[in-house]
Amino acid sequence: MSLALARWGLFMLLAGAALPASGQNSIDARKTVVVVSSDNPKISGQLFHPKLCPKMLNYVAFARQVRDNRQLWLYDAKTKGLNQISPLKASAGIEDMGGEDEEQGVFKGYEDELEWCPVLHNGKQYFVFVSAGGVNNHDIYLGCVGCTNFTRLTFDPEVDDSPRWAPNGKGLVFVSARTGNGDLYFIPEVTNFFGKELKQEPRGVFERLTTSQGEEMLPAFSPNGRFLAFTMRTSGAKKRGLFTIALMDFNEKRKVLIFNDQVPNNKSHPSWSFDGHFVAYQISNDLNDRVVDLGVMQLKIDVQDHLVEVANLHGNSSKISENVYPSSKGGVAWLPGSRALIYPKRESARFNPLEVVNLEKWLYDPSYERATINTFSSIHRDVDCLPNDPIVVFAGESGANFQIFASVLLGDDVRLGARKVNPDDYDLFRGVADDASR
Repeated sequence: MSLALARWGLFMLLAGAALPASGQNSIDARKTVVVVSSDNPKISGQLFHPKLCPKMLNYVAFARQVRDNRQLWLYDAKTKGLNQISPLKASAGIEDMGGEDEEQGVFKGYEDELEWCPVLHNGKQYFVFVSAGGVNNHDIYLGCVGCTNFTRLTFDPEVDDSPRWAPNGKGLVFVSARTGNGDLYFIPEVTNFFGKELKQEPRGVFERLTTSQGEEMLPAFSPNGRFLAFTMRTSGAKKRGLFTIALMDFNEKRKVLIFNDQVPNNKSHPSWSFDGHFVAYQISNDLNDRVVDLGVMQLKIDVQDHLVEVANLHGNSSKISENVYPSSKGGVAWLPGSRALIYPKRESARFNPLEVVNLEKWLYDPSYERATINTFSSIHRDVDCLPNDPIVVFAGESGANFQIFASVLLGDDVRLGARKVNPDDYDLFRGVADDASR
């Protein structure tokens, strides 16, 4: 199996971008819009963690922090509607949607980590998220667009978080502290619980994937669902040892290979390239560092399709970028249709522009210059992209306001087959002026 890098060009669109001096990168700046802004009294506060819906592109989920209350919201670009995801305890025992007129203080707690189901089920778009519920205990919940009820999946008194869908939209992996450390658990057929009321955890359904005495966290499925990358502590003791990246192979009885290189730092937050050949990760002294470096590892697979090694990128240094604003939940974003990473570069406390590095050019072109992409936001974080649509969303700030932005990616290097891209084909951009918040 060849791991040679395909000759895919770099593409990117964000307002205010400029071509680098070498002219190597094709960057077309057409349209960037503000999706939502904290100057709307309904969603005042800090806005972050935007997530594009893969099958209903008009929906963007985001988190809002107001005082001690973290909330999840959905924005519908078709109707311009905003709806809060608020699983309040109902008398019937199932937790349902709170009305828009209810006080924000009624539900003080935590809702975050929303993950969209990658496929539709019977025409419905489902999602999974974490909520502290009425007893301030983090558990996993299921919901769907247009539904009024939520299904609570986990009931253990310890923390359950980091839910991630398998690419087939049926399986779900999550992290639980119920064993005393962080361990990974898998639900093969979570679709069996769509729309149901559970009063306790279903027996025999949660499969424990890891049994080490250390910690595992931050799982991420490969695009084909064969591999699960995750962060694990290399020492058996909970509070000792560095974190690194491990790969679990579902084709080979869940065999685990551990990524070992010579970088004496924590390696965490794995994220897959959309073709499934590479895994990017953060390098840090501490998982709470405010500045991290980025590395990339590759999978080495033999002619019998066995994973034999996870190694540095073509034998080069694992580090491909430094001084990066870290991701808090997911890993660094990959641009659609390319082997290029997009991330916020940490320049100062009030300025961190977006930077793009194309792995192909970084490896093979000595004169390659990375693209720095400036927008009318001085702060960029929480970048999210989709594999097959030329849209990127990110959190940022403009003046005193926290905002969620969206940009459409246009240019000759966009690899979307023969499809022509028109921003007005997407509800997020239809009828919205370019650079709306300038």
